[in-house]
Amino acid sequence: MQQVVIENPILNSPFEMPGRHFKFDEDGITDEIVEARRPSSYFIPIAAPKKKVKQVTFDTLWTQDRAKENDDINFVRSRVTL
Repeated sequence: MQQVVIENPILNSPFEMPGRHFKFDEDGITDEIVEARRPSSYFIPIAAPKKKVKQVTFDTLWTQDRAKENDDINFVRSRVTL
């Protein structure tokens, strides 16, 4: 997976409804901007096998196949608009 560096990650005003977001694809986040509000979602964690290690590291892939939409939040967003 290629590492993406986003120079300015702030796309939206804190005083208005978000109107743009960075696109996710099969490989993770991209630097491509989409002119729409991103649906609410979360990433499903996959537990690593237990090993006897002194320090735990959090190494995961943030890919689209592990994303699950928050149906309740998206429903509320569709009902409440500015």
